[in-house]
Amino acid sequence: MRIAAFENEPEAEAAAIMLEERGYDSKVVTKDESSYEQKVGDFFKGKQRTFDPNALVISGNAEYEPFMRAAQRHYGFVIRGETD
Repeated sequence: MRIAAFENEPEAEAAAIMLEERGYDSKVVTKDESSYEQKVGDFFKGKQRTFDPNALVISGNAEYEPFMRAAQRHYGFVIRGETD
């Protein structure tokens, strides 16, 4: 199983779509907290904050390289890269 963390749900969704287009399974899991719109508003108000992962992309059959590229291209990072 491979897992990547993303700060925002839209980036996680885009990475999942990229994986699915290449024939891999993927699932996006989000935590309920502030919405994407609130985060964007805070950004433009100049509020500083640290990276807070709010979405995960999980795949059971993606190869490491395509999974890593999908995560990186959509501003995420791999937190578990091996397979079981």
